[in-house]
Amino acid sequence: MSDYLKRIKIFAIALALPILLYNFFTAESMKYDIGGDAYDYVSLGVSLAKIQKYGHLSFDDGLINELQKDTISQKNYEFAGHSTWRPPVWPILIAGVFLISGYSLTNIIIFKFLLHLLGIFIFYRMLKLLKFHGLGLIIGTFLYAVSPAWQLYSRVFLSEPITFFLITLWIYMLLRHYQKGTVFLWQAIVAGILILSHPYFLFLPFSVWIVLFLQRKFALKKVIISSFIATCIIFSWIVRNFYVLDTNEFVLTTSSGAVLAKGWNGEVIKNHTNTKGDLADETLVLADYNFDRSKRYNEVEKMQLYKNATLDFIRKNPHLILPIVSTKIKSAFNPFPETPRPGILEIGRWGFQFLALLSLLYIFVFLGNPLVKSLAWGLVISTIGITVITYSGFRFRMPQVGLELLLIVYAVNDLGKRVKSKAIQNNKVK
Repeated sequence: MSDYLKRIKIFAIALALPILLYNFFTAESMKYDIGGDAYDYVSLGVSLAKIQKYGHLSFDDGLINELQKDTISQKNYEFAGHSTWRPPVWPILIAGVFLISGYSLTNIIIFKFLLHLLGIFIFYRMLKLLKFHGLGLIIGTFLYAVSPAWQLYSRVFLSEPITFFLITLWIYMLLRHYQKGTVFLWQAIVAGILILSHPYFLFLPFSVWIVLFLQRKFALKKVIISSFIATCIIFSWIVRNFYVLDTNEFVLTTSSGAVLAKGWNGEVIKNHTNTKGDLADETLVLADYNFDRSKRYNEVEKMQLYKNATLDFIRKNPHLILPIVSTKIKSAFNPFPETPRPGILEIGRWGFQFLALLSLLYIFVFLGNPLVKSLAWGLVISTIGITVITYSGFRFRMPQVGLELLLIVYAVNDLGKRVKSKAIQNNKVK
């Protein structure tokens, strides 16, 4: 490495470190200001660590107060009930951290940042596998380290940063198999865990495997075995839910009914946006649906109610299917916020997303690398699939930032080579 590149590398590290530290201390200062989904994940982690049950406990003084007072390890709690509203990977990891290092949210933040450091190294190795070197390698790794989307979600206890890491790890293992012939089973295992971390990416691994097969870069046997392994991992959780929830329903998460209802109702065409999709009102599908309104529904019953009501809405409104689908797909691929999202990190996020969209188009039109093209097509196909069934948005697409950045770096590098080659040819002509 030349002295010039060494100085660039040192500068990139010197710039990235304070950014990472700033986000760490910001997360630390906000750690007790949690609610909604983030609260749920922490609560599930505490329940798993305390009594090894996936659900919620009855806290005498409230979960946040007891975390602040550091009294959880000394007290016993009554189990309030099982809950499968959230996917299991992040709560299991939270429980592991609590069991190893005590019931401190600071330890969860440390774990997330250590995982991100590992993700940075894996992304660096991924670029090297793709023959990147010099300035492209340094800039690509730096952009991954300080991704605006990661910074935004590094400060809260949501599952998106963990899924961000798992997608990076899965792509790296897939690349290693493709480039070096390593055992392909590991990437299938990570793919299954990835889906149990964030079911939004249910179709991503399968889409990439199928496209690789169609490009004749992945044998049919590998597609079948990889799909079988990933499906077995997913079904291990579904089987657990059969038993624990005492149901005959296929339950990945009991929130799936509400998510389906948010993506299919009469307000989607007019009000759906890529910034507030997860704030939509799932009860809209119940307005004209005939059901027992006096009954108290448990999680599984509520999931099924929302699913049935959504299917009823679709059956009764076939004329709205195409407008709803087109609205959601347009929103899913729109890199710009459809409602105002102020802040420099938000601007940085949609800037990255705009570059990712341009990179996708460039790869489809100009790039011949079958692996990179398969990753691009897999991302598009899986996004369309999950968006049609449910919906997409800025938050849900955050974990795919590593894949998007890989496509951006690859497209920019290829474009640079083409421009350089053209310039050399022009000089020769002169």
